[in-house]
Amino acid sequence: MRFILVLFSLLLALPVQAMEVQEVRSPSGLVAWFVRDASIPVVAVEISIAGGAVADPAGKEGLAALTMDLLTEGAGPYDSQAFAAKAEDGSISLDINAGSDFIRGGFRAPSAKAEEAFRLLGLALAEPRFAANDIERVRQQRLNGLSREERDPRTLASRAWYSAAFPEHPYGRPSRGTAASIASITRDDMVAFVKARIARDNIKIGVVGDIDAASVARLLDETFGALPAKATPAEIKSVPPAATGDLFVIERPVPQSVVLFGQPGIARSDPDFMAAYLLNHIFGGGGFGSRLMDDIRENRGLTYGIYTYLSTPRSSGTWMGSVSADNAKVAEVIRLVREAWQKLKDEGVTAEELDNAKLYMTGAYARGFATSRGIAGALVGWQEENLGIDYFKRRNSMIAAITLGDINRVAKRLVDPGKLMFSVVGKPEGVTPTRQPPAKG
Repeated sequence: MRFILVLFSLLLALPVQAMEVQEVRSPSGLVAWFVRDASIPVVAVEISIAGGAVADPAGKEGLAALTMDLLTEGAGPYDSQAFAAKAEDGSISLDINAGSDFIRGGFRAPSAKAEEAFRLLGLALAEPRFAANDIERVRQQRLNGLSREERDPRTLASRAWYSAAFPEHPYGRPSRGTAASIASITRDDMVAFVKARIARDNIKIGVVGDIDAASVARLLDETFGALPAKATPAEIKSVPPAATGDLFVIERPVPQSVVLFGQPGIARSDPDFMAAYLLNHIFGGGGFGSRLMDDIRENRGLTYGIYTYLSTPRSSGTWMGSVSADNAKVAEVIRLVREAWQKLKDEGVTAEELDNAKLYMTGAYARGFATSRGIAGALVGWQEENLGIDYFKRRNSMIAAITLGDINRVAKRLVDPGKLMFSVVGKPEGVTPTRQPPAKG
């Protein structure tokens, strides 16, 4: 097994080390991180704009998501059909979406159509039309999606957990909105949101592909030069999740319950983040071979899958996990998760677990660079987190430097079984809630 991990690591790490990232600055001062790749005639661009759903006003939840849906539904001289036809004629895949902290978007296009793709992206950001018929069509699509989510146990579990963990914070609100909030959003709301958020000082850009740096510099100004110079400040208060060890149940008539569990996590900027990242991989983030999967699926057959992950929003941090199980088995699964959480704090991990995790994670890193859009997204992500333009060269050595003492110290610091909170959706047998689910759940 160890030989396979070593071979896997070596084979996947090579392309990453060969990648060269350069900073390109336009005549007006716009900056993009750029990787030239002439191996295939494709150009990919990713952009990031700070202030997604967290910037939605109270009562207008879903504004960012609905507005971003509309940006590519007609812009500049093109109505929605003409805009779509322009993209299709150029084989241009273009999208813009709102996450919690950031708006993300971009395109992938044949290099011969790169200038047209840049132009369409610029129009979508600077001159969205927000035609009345498009607004109502897309609004109805959003409402239909929300109706489906109301029947989805995973969505209900997540919404309830975050509502309980962040009761007075934007992270606790439904980022995609509710039927009432989506219905209340007006065209003026959308226009104001775009004006406040989409500006030259608030945009991160990654460019990858068969294009030269001089062309990128020129296209930055042509694409983004029409945007306002500065965005409206949107500072969001940093808060830890109010995870207090509670368990609540949202009853639904389903044969399997969905369980979401989590506790306070760690900021991406924390010096211990890499050790925590490895710790999570060993515990539940590594799929087959992780402790929780080995014990609860492989050894006991209580579920088809269980996993954990670190979530690092800009203004907080959580350590989350998820599992589904037959209603009759949920109580045992929850007990085993709690016991494993406590054991991790008390005993830490072994040297063999750490070595295997390092081998896998240094090798698997290259998998994120398999596509030009994936690389562009990574370039933007490093900018979002202020990791530095050479992060990809330093990352694996940072992992390799973590010692057994480091990771077990972080386990003592971070793992907090008393704050592990469970959100259960289903009809679990033998599970006693400690509180009612939040009203918004």
